[in-house]
Amino acid sequence: MTDDLVVLPVRHHSPACAWHVGEQVRLRRPSVVLVEGPRSFDALVPLLVHPEAGMPLAVYTWFVRKAPGARPGDPVERGGAFYPFCDYSPELVALRTAAELGIESRFVDLELAELAVVSTGSTTDGVQSLLDEHVFWRSRTLRALADRLGCRDDEDLWELLFEAAPVAFEEHQAAMTAYCLLARRDESEASLEAEGTLAREAEMAWHVRRALRARQPGDGPVLVVLGGLHAVVMPDLVRGRKAPARPRVRTARTTTESALVRSTFDQLERLNGYAAGMTSPGWHQRWWTHLRAGAERPRVDATREALQAVAHELRRRHRVHVPTPDVVASVGQAIRLAELRRRPAPLRSDLLDAVTSTLVKGEGDAEGARVQRAVRRVLTGDTVGVLPPGAGSPPLVADARARLKRARLKPDATDPQVARLDLYRRPAHRETSRLLHGLRYLDVAFARVDRGPDFVRGRRTELMQEQWTYRWTPDTEAGLVEASLLGGTLDEAVREKFAREVGRVASPDAPHDAEGAVGLLALACVLGLHDRAEQATAVVRAGLAADESFPRVAGATAQLGLIWEAREPLEAHRLGDLASVLQDAFARALYLGRDPEGSASDPQQTVQGLVALRDLLAAESGAALDADLFWSVVSAHLTHPTSALLRGAATGLLWSAGRADDHALAAAAGGHLGGAVPPPEAVGFVTGLVTTAREAAWQSPALVTALDDTVRAWDDDTFVEHLPHLRLAFASMTPRETDRLAGQVAVLHGLTPGAGLELTAELPTAADDDLRRFADASALVADLLRRDGLARWV
Repeated sequence: MTDDLVVLPVRHHSPACAWHVGEQVRLRRPSVVLVEGPRSFDALVPLLVHPEAGMPLAVYTWFVRKAPGARPGDPVERGGAFYPFCDYSPELVALRTAAELGIESRFVDLELAELAVVSTGSTTDGVQSLLDEHVFWRSRTLRALADRLGCRDDEDLWELLFEAAPVAFEEHQAAMTAYCLLARRDESEASLEAEGTLAREAEMAWHVRRALRARQPGDGPVLVVLGGLHAVVMPDLVRGRKAPARPRVRTARTTTESALVRSTFDQLERLNGYAAGMTSPGWHQRWWTHLRAGAERPRVDATREALQAVAHELRRRHRVHVPTPDVVASVGQAIRLAELRRRPAPLRSDLLDAVTSTLVKGEGDAEGARVQRAVRRVLTGDTVGVLPPGAGSPPLVADARARLKRARLKPDATDPQVARLDLYRRPAHRETSRLLHGLRYLDVAFARVDRGPDFVRGRRTELMQEQWTYRWTPDTEAGLVEASLLGGTLDEAVREKFAREVGRVASPDAPHDAEGAVGLLALACVLGLHDRAEQATAVVRAGLAADESFPRVAGATAQLGLIWEAREPLEAHRLGDLASVLQDAFARALYLGRDPEGSASDPQQTVQGLVALRDLLAAESGAALDADLFWSVVSAHLTHPTSALLRGAATGLLWSAGRADDHALAAAAGGHLGGAVPPPEAVGFVTGLVTTAREAAWQSPALVTALDDTVRAWDDDTFVEHLPHLRLAFASMTPRETDRLAGQVAVLHGLTPGAGLELTAELPTAADDDLRRFADASALVADLLRRDGLARWV
């Protein structure tokens, strides 16, 4: 604190710090106000201080970095981060007060792309927060101080020391400096360097020195508003003998952009993971409002207002009867608790304790949970920011909001919403589904599918409805802002990304993947890009021709059949040559699957491919396909020279289609299990058989008899050797199917199925010496378990 330099340490969303920052700007009339934050944010200052800007808002900044020699459509490195503001953010108060007084203000920190380089050595993907106060959370000294002062955690400590009651600036400044120095001394130089803290501070110090040199005679001081961790070292960095040089960070081939987006108190809530958040931002907003209004007891007024809001929330949302006397009692309880704990005014913890003791009347697990939800909602707050005129949000944001409203969705709702879409009977619902899938495709965090068919991966396609949960958040706007690089409307952005993906899959350097190519065609239908399906179809044909894997090509063929089956919700009738592509895919799959030796495929995957083609032929989409060609391929695997699994699978397929009788089935199974082949290979036949026709286990008495005769003929060693493999062979059967098979075996042994079977055997009588040895061994094991802390196992 000198005539030419004033450095104010702050916590990023502290009402007390914000109050003193505003007062100091007015009192000292600085020559310039410097604020922690990326330099490029200077262009957004007029929007942040605009009188019609409704907080909370956030600046979303992101970068895109291309690798050397990258071509259009190649993957790029990305990073994004938020810088949130609310009414009581000290940085915003500094900017607003400076604008009110006509004082220049600037941001002085590294850009996000530069920070990514200095903190990790390279740019990295992911969205983060530019404001981070983990250093206070993890400080051992501050935890010890919290314990000494009877505080529950670091948030309780902060409120007690700084927010409970207004104090003179000198006292506040001294306490802030001590608090931040204690936290900083718990940090190692290595961790500060690894996190980019030292490089950031060198950058900020360079800007401060430049501002000091630019002062003219008679100018006010340079006033700097920084997070407390940086502020406490800034004077030494500016005036010290070894002032650090400005860092030189290379960010070639990097594009950086920023945009102002709406935020919510929910995003500012520390309990939701915000690294610089204050717990319960709605609570602090009430305290700030009464402080700004000049209330005599602002903390008490905020407590009373919050508890009244909790009662209203319980009555309105939870239908809980809350008598007015109970509300009055809760306010009095909070005040008295603060007095008992020797606090100048109620803290958040006092309010929570008062709620528990006065408003929770029934069981803590039921009524207590409802009350806690109401308290959390009130103390967090549900305010949504309002962008000022001229904020210049990309057209994609406005287009997305307009499209969502036309679809009768609620982008302005503060709570998660549910949308149920009937894909088969409601064309309008199909349009809404394409809209939501388009947002997901652009990686925009807005909606998730809770239930519904996945036509791209071929899962749950029997479902006729989709259920989505959606909510508009700052992440939504951030994702749309970043997606604006692809186009000005949702349709343009989705089409551009799809075109790039088609180009990537069609590239000569891309791996040959028939299933991936067909998934791209399904995606075109899901997104409503039927006019682009011709491009995807060309990729499918090329993928089928180049892919030499039978399982993948068979899976792709089955996927094409699913697209044909789902032609109504996908409107696949608009794909003119789908039937022709399906025919070609089927022929390619049979060509690859015809060689009994197998081209190189894993036998289990080959079996799955054969099953997929069998199911396709049984469906409506396979009616025009030549089934005889498929069965000739299956028959070729009956004599597969190396895989009993394939032989068993082929036998099961033929039997289930009526092309092999029970006696042939039983003879093949008995021949494998009764021969001289190793157990895994012998049981592999049964595994393949159960995979393709497990109903044979209870529908073919001849097979069950043959298996039972074989197992009964084994000696103990042979049975034990085969047992693990037999268990795996039947592992896919459901409990009901296992029970049916057990009933068949029971009949063979003269037992009555379903009559509470008790399988017993007469054991030889053990000698007394043996029993004593068994008891001693059991006691020894129990003792060892207890010694190892496993007493519960005894």
